[in-house]
Amino acid sequence: MLQLQDRISSIVGCHCPGPCAKPLNTRVQLKLQVPLWVDLILTAAAQGIGRAAALAFARKGAKVIATDINESKLQELEEYPGIQIRTLDVTKKKQIDQFASEIERLDVLFNVAGFVHHGTILDCEEKDWNFSMNLNVRSMYLMIKAFLPKSPSGYRWSCLCSHKWRQPLPTSTEDL
Repeated sequence: MLQLQDRISSIVGCHCPGPCAKPLNTRVQLKLQVPLWVDLILTAAAQGIGRAAALAFARKGAKVIATDINESKLQELEEYPGIQIRTLDVTKKKQIDQFASEIERLDVLFNVAGFVHHGTILDCEEKDWNFSMNLNVRSMYLMIKAFLPKSPSGYRWSCLCSHKWRQPLPTSTEDL
């Protein structure tokens, strides 16, 4: 079986609505190994790691369905062969279930959507905490639950999380 072995390098900046104390410029490299003929769904594909992954998979021949809530940025991917786009809010169960009902088979689910609140826990409003939990945790549960039945056994799924456990934001709680 042919394998996709590609490195995705992406400069990741802050994409959150709100001022950052310090912009993030983190180089991220992922080594991907999947069959070339896969059917793949990728969340948060409009920018950053998601966009770089969508382009890398498509370049190697995968059939990619790139999803994001940001429709205008997502449309920029439409010009690339092998990429279909779909506006999707991964915090909305009805949207996910509707999308899943349209998919017959899925080999790879690459969950990238995420959010990191800026500031300390003392600065974090409950609505921001709830948004973070809905996007970072609940959405992955909803996507996996909806799409796992579409996947043949033996395939790998990937859910990315923040690297902030290794490199905290300048205003993280350890600075209190």
